[in-house]
Amino acid sequence: MKIKWCVIGAGGIADRRTIPAILKDKDNELVAVMDRAPATAENVGEKYGVPYFSDEEEMLKTVECDAVYIGTPVSCHFEQASVALEYGKHVFVEKPVALTADEGERLVEAFKKAGKQFTVGYMMKHHNLHEKVKEIVQSGGIGQVNDVRAQFSCWYPDIPGAWRQKKSLGGGGAVMDLGVHCIELIEFVLGEEIAEVKSFYSTRTFSYEVEDGAVILFKTQSGVLGHIDVHFNIPDNASESKFELYGSKGYAICKGTLGQEETGTLSYLYAPQGDYSAMQNRSVDKPVEYTGAGEDLYLKQLSAFCEKVRSGKPDYFYAERAVQVQRVVDKIYSKN
Repeated sequence: MKIKWCVIGAGGIADRRTIPAILKDKDNELVAVMDRAPATAENVGEKYGVPYFSDEEEMLKTVECDAVYIGTPVSCHFEQASVALEYGKHVFVEKPVALTADEGERLVEAFKKAGKQFTVGYMMKHHNLHEKVKEIVQSGGIGQVNDVRAQFSCWYPDIPGAWRQKKSLGGGGAVMDLGVHCIELIEFVLGEEIAEVKSFYSTRTFSYEVEDGAVILFKTQSGVLGHIDVHFNIPDNASESKFELYGSKGYAICKGTLGQEETGTLSYLYAPQGDYSAMQNRSVDKPVEYTGAGEDLYLKQLSAFCEKVRSGKPDYFYAERAVQVQRVVDKIYSKN
């Protein structure tokens, strides 16, 4: 079954990553694109040789499709996903699911009722090294997990018209854009939810209204402690993009894996200690090293979505996880 795709929000990540991923699969077909900026719609439509529109309803009325990809500002997700569902389409929406957990939950329930597949674009769980970390953790490879750290940043200076820098459009700044990836990945790897959060955030370097940096402290349901650092004000080459897990028997440390590509490394050390050592001597054992496989993360997540569509058996597990992520974000913003 070839899946015909329409795209809502044709610029940005759709043009850079998602549309190329759609076209890599011979069982997918791009049939139309839409963007509320007419020039963007025209440029992307002509680039890929498909009809282009500046109104989503006009596109859905005009063009026959099976699935809709939504890559618009977060403030548009609820409305546009709802419109696509009214036209009977399966929907893949970019992260985060919506402005609030309540909006996200309403979307999931609507898609369940209609029996249409609904997925949110958290691609990092498909990274081969993150999958390996999950395997290590779930098999007891570092013992009881006691500490988790995630560091994710990018350089995002003041840009005229940038929707991520407006609270009404993006819902927030570094937490809403980068922090959600970390929260989703942590819960994926641990297989449990973040239960408590405390945070600090500020706009320190730039002049836009959303936060350009944040530190989030958390505790999971079972008591794992951790912290997440997300920043818009650290240069790209000055951050190692780390994802670290430390347990009672070792560690699993990823470097350079938090991003849009399947790159980076994973160092895994199994080092159970046994008795207490008063001398605190720290001999360094050599960890096992793994590397990123270099596959297309966007193609991976789209393939998982298409598999569910073709099976005729919608799966809402990760959509529900995306709502849970938004519950954590809602708590972060409500406490400040």
